[in-house]
Amino acid sequence: MFAGLIFVPSFILAAILFLAAYSNYFIHFKWMGIIPLTTGIGAYIIRDGLNEWWAVKHPPGLTEFEKNILARFFPYYRRLSLPNKKEFENRLSVFRIQKKFQMRLLDKIPGDLHLLVSATGVQLTMGMKNKKEYLPSLGMIVLFPKEFITPDINTQLHHVEVNTDVFDCLLMSIDMFSKGVQDVEHYYNSGLHGMAKIFKLQNGYSDDDIPYEDKKELLVKLHHLRDFKIGYQFIYTGLPDMEIFEMCTEHFFQCPSDLQKTLPEVYSFFMDIYHQDPANKTDPVIQFIEADDQISADSSDNNAI
Repeated sequence: MFAGLIFVPSFILAAILFLAAYSNYFIHFKWMGIIPLTTGIGAYIIRDGLNEWWAVKHPPGLTEFEKNILARFFPYYRRLSLPNKKEFENRLSVFRIQKKFQMRLLDKIPGDLHLLVSATGVQLTMGMKNKKEYLPSLGMIVLFPKEFITPDINTQLHHVEVNTDVFDCLLMSIDMFSKGVQDVEHYYNSGLHGMAKIFKLQNGYSDDDIPYEDKKELLVKLHHLRDFKIGYQFIYTGLPDMEIFEMCTEHFFQCPSDLQKTLPEVYSFFMDIYHQDPANKTDPVIQFIEADDQISADSSDNNAI
């Protein structure tokens, strides 16, 4: 990538200069090779940062194969307008570079899962104005083949967890995430749940902010929206606590029309938070809220003049 365009030529130039000095061509300037050598070493050491900086400035985008995967398995992407599809692809290509991925118990992360997990993070933040990094507190995503136990949650096998010891780390099982992507009606999307928890922690939201007084009743209604067995959510998290903000977010994106009809005040709350309207069949993204406000203000000023 970009860093390689710096350190590879620098090392080659340094080798040429040192070889020339050794052959007595530049005996009086044999120190000249130090300059490209130092430049090459420096660029190699900070190569990840250089590549990320360049990607933010010039998003690499996605291949046609990756776009086809999104078109097949990511309904949210299919419903975006053409300009928003392009924006989604650019943000996704940068998101993958900025976040570290690890695979447990398998040698390699399948490329389509790497793509789809990243896509859930971009989906959550598509209503936000352009930034250098989305969900910046998320440092690593660790994938397990199936349900897992960790030192933090060691009493029950589960499918999604957020660890905040050093930085926010999202842990997920591939098995249940894949089912949630492919069968929305019968399975919960653990990717959206995990990304929502990162978003909640990063922005200081809590379940108490949701405009519904009886949270237990709200949780029951959410389960009934897709005929989930009561307590279904706890199979995913392994926690005794109700992570209602996360569950509402998952329903907001996965069954928006049902949520809007059954719990309109909850739907409006999350529409304001994410600046999106997934029930809108034309395009879920509410575009340029700040820009539109500014245009209105400028128009008022002009009329006053």
